[in-house]
Amino acid sequence: MQLLWLSLFLLVQISGTSRVPVITQSPETLLVQTDKEAKLFCDIRSSTNTYGIYWFRQVMPPSVDNRYQFLVHSEKTTFTHGEGINSEHVLVSGEASKSTLRLRDVKPSDGGVYICAIIVGPQLVFGSGTQLNVVDVLPTTPTPTKKTTPKRKVCKTKPSEVTQQNGSLCSAFTLSLLVGCAVVLLISIIMIIRVNYLWNVARHHFVKQ
Repeated sequence: MQLLWLSLFLLVQISGTSRVPVITQSPETLLVQTDKEAKLFCDIRSSTNTYGIYWFRQVMPPSVDNRYQFLVHSEKTTFTHGEGINSEHVLVSGEASKSTLRLRDVKPSDGGVYICAIIVGPQLVFGSGTQLNVVDVLPTTPTPTKKTTPKRKVCKTKPSEVTQQNGSLCSAFTLSLLVGCAVVLLISIIMIIRVNYLWNVARHHFVKQ
């Protein structure tokens, strides 16, 4: 009988351990400008239970204090801030399985890793954390340069130049035509003279006979 109760107890413990909810946080990193508002999100998955959500901040180097600072605890409509935490600067909202941490008018000193957590049985389950960095001026994204194709240069001719070119072509054509006619005429005259000479020579030859 005792063995049966022991088996049931171990079975309940194992099933309870396998149902530990998974906590995810977003974004992983966040860059915010000074005096702006930062929003961090915590999501409790694989769970139907209602948990009180805790928010912590881990101060990062160059600070020598690397401890976890308790910020706020939310459970339904009850909010409890940590010691020295300004409730107007650190605000939290959300549902049973989701929580949103808002930081108003952030300063560079607000930088660090923000972690949400819940209590499941005897253990404290932490989220993955969000790295918050606060800067005075946000970096600008360089605009990609577009590769331009050089345009081909087109020589434009004025109407007067076109007219002059056309006139020059016409003049050259007329001149070549005249020269050709003169050559043909000259050849014809030479042929006529030659034929007349041969005719005279032939006639004198027949007269002598």
